[in-house]
Amino acid sequence: MEPTIKAIFFDIGGTLRISDDKHNRDAHKIEELIAFLGEKSSVDEFTARIRRGEKAYRKWSKPAYLELSEAELWSRFLLPEYPKSFIQENAVKINQLWRESHIKHLLPDMADTIRELSQRGYKLGIISNTTSSVEAHQILAENNLTDLFSCVILSAVFGRRKPHPSLFLEAARRAEVKPWECAYVGDRLSRDLLGARQSNYGEVVIINAQGYFDDEFDPDDYQPEKDTHLILKPDHSIRRLSDLLSIYPGVKQTVPESSPAEKTYVMYDAALSTMWGVDQKIPFNKTFSMAREAGFGRFELNHKVVPALYEEWDRNKFYISSVHDPCPAVFTMDDFKVNDFQVSSLDEARRIKGVDIVKASIDTAYSLGAKTVIIHPGMIVTDRSRDRKLREMYRKGLKNTPEYETLKLEMVVHRSEVARPHFDQVLKSISEIIEYARPSGLCIGLENRYRYYDIPILEEMEELMNLCTESWFGFQYDSGHAQTLSALGICEHEEWLKRFGNRIIGTHLHDVQGIMDHLQPGVGDVDFKLIARYLPSTAYRTLEVAPELTLDEIRQGMEVLADAGCVARL
Repeated sequence: MEPTIKAIFFDIGGTLRISDDKHNRDAHKIEELIAFLGEKSSVDEFTARIRRGEKAYRKWSKPAYLELSEAELWSRFLLPEYPKSFIQENAVKINQLWRESHIKHLLPDMADTIRELSQRGYKLGIISNTTSSVEAHQILAENNLTDLFSCVILSAVFGRRKPHPSLFLEAARRAEVKPWECAYVGDRLSRDLLGARQSNYGEVVIINAQGYFDDEFDPDDYQPEKDTHLILKPDHSIRRLSDLLSIYPGVKQTVPESSPAEKTYVMYDAALSTMWGVDQKIPFNKTFSMAREAGFGRFELNHKVVPALYEEWDRNKFYISSVHDPCPAVFTMDDFKVNDFQVSSLDEARRIKGVDIVKASIDTAYSLGAKTVIIHPGMIVTDRSRDRKLREMYRKGLKNTPEYETLKLEMVVHRSEVARPHFDQVLKSISEIIEYARPSGLCIGLENRYRYYDIPILEEMEELMNLCTESWFGFQYDSGHAQTLSALGICEHEEWLKRFGNRIIGTHLHDVQGIMDHLQPGVGDVDFKLIARYLPSTAYRTLEVAPELTLDEIRQGMEVLADAGCVARL
């Protein structure tokens, strides 16, 4: 069923307004700014200094999709050497002089198109990444369009940047429409398409005003070639803004609906792993739609998504934020173990095969516009009977008995004797993977494991983290795996968080009863309030639960996580 569009929201830069040269600036405006500040530097020197500040700011702001106000931007990043009170009091003026030095033009058919869409009954709004709190309002006022807009969401005021879904959901709320009744018009796949898709917007339109550039002057921020790798497609592609008039003839009158989908109006800042959907007795693609009813706008493809399933889901409708290696799963996990296609394999040809499989998962994530790839860093090929027997004794209630403690110590000693050759292969493999992933812009997270003979344990994770200290490489924290090893008495759960909390890239959140994991949060032994204290603001949150859970149980679990502070409600 086609969505009934009642509201149309617009980006500004590259959509309503363009700039015909992203390198040249109006020197007179910069001279005016220099004079206002009492600067002694030349135009070129001053411009270069501000650009360095912009680059540092984007490096800080992008991982968590944050945006500062003019006052904070200029006092903290662009002119930190000036008295803070002076900069903050004059930040809007300073910012506008800087922005006005970059010459911009409205699209010639902008005002007429906006007026016509309004007359056709559509609610209109702005959702824009911008460092200015005033510029969008000035554009609307100068063109007598202010009264036609239900909302104006500007990142400098809102505090978040696209593609974070909170901006899109807030726009829908202010316009008093549901997300699936909204269309978004923008020029960037990586910001506009991905942001609208994970917000459950009904349609996305991408405009390509050929020969023009974005108006946010930041060479590191605006690199169109970064979008060319994406295989995602918008619902409509246009070259002129007035092309919208042939797409949106007028608001259709519909009967008010009372659908469970209304629950998606409040979404969670988290993904759902396809662990839940892969084994459902319904078409795989439908599981994504069902998950949206529980409040999910993004998803993680897990390592059980075989090629046939990978082709079943609608990648142009549902946003994948993370990919769990191997994906698509050309081999099952049993195949990996039997054939030893592991990054830890002592056989060099098999180790290389394992690395190539990880690289293929990275390629998958890159093409989908995902943010993270999760990697299991191998295993130790040896006699694992001690691990199996220890878990059996635990289930029988024999923990803390002399026999249990003896077996546990024997297992720890045995692992230490056989682990190093495999771990050396892991170090080599992960080093190669780091270099392969570096240009992609993806985050790479190494996961703590459920089985003791898998890699890594705490000391091994320390060595792995030392391979790369850049912010995009780190720890994929799995709450259930950490809790299970803690329950067995092998490693205290909180120790993972104490030692690697500042390196957390993402999380797999689920509960555990004894050593049974992937349960609904709130029904087991995991202390989610404790976890919340360690999670960095930049960490990607993913619910990873078994397919037996109902949608109601998933909703209840997400409320537990939200109340604990592990995820945010949007």
